[in-house]
Amino acid sequence: HTTVSFYVRALRTIFNRAIKANDIEKTLYPFGKDGYEVPAVKRVKKVLSREQLKQLFEAKPKTPEQQKAKDFWFFSYSCYGMNIKDIAQLRYSQFAGNTLKFIRAKTQTTGKKKQKEVVVYLTDFAKGIIEKYGNPNTHPKQFIFPILNEVTSEADKRTKVQNFTRFINQNFKKMAVAEGITADISTYWARHSFATNAIRQRASMEFVSEELSHT
Repeated sequence: HTTVSFYVRALRTIFNRAIKANDIEKTLYPFGKDGYEVPAVKRVKKVLSREQLKQLFEAKPKTPEQQKAKDFWFFSYSCYGMNIKDIAQLRYSQFAGNTLKFIRAKTQTTGKKKQKEVVVYLTDFAKGIIEKYGNPNTHPKQFIFPILNEVTSEADKRTKVQNFTRFINQNFKKMAVAEGITADISTYWARHSFATNAIRQRASMEFVSEELSHT
């Protein structure tokens, strides 16, 4: 169902654009009332409890790779579940002492006139990760982390983000398995663990919605 939904939503967009451009008649539109309904799929949220988070945070990595994966996983978590693509694209111009300000890469191409800026208030841990892994060149236009560089093509940037995400997932998973938690863990869990635990700690839905850049 997820795959069907993914492809059919793209096909629906093509139909809408073709109709808007007068390339096809509106009567040929197969969606909407009395037409085909794109299946809605409810994703299962992957969440770690506070106890599991504490256990992983205090766990001792067995390799430098596991340490780096752990650091970036918890950086994502402490930055309100910031995804890896957004982390890779952070620049020093967005970093101001105790905050990071950014617009989610996922929403930058939605066509909305007003892009929602997310403001992350940094913990001492998060600031420590920037200090530990950040580029020594702190020019405002410089990427904070040496994951990407300016001369990289868009296709190569996508590959580098995917490779770095895979690096975190593979090594953090080894640590989680050693701790007897789960073999299914990934960077995806950081985002939903932040949201769920914030709500459990009585954060308002408005706050969580705003920090996740959700409507």
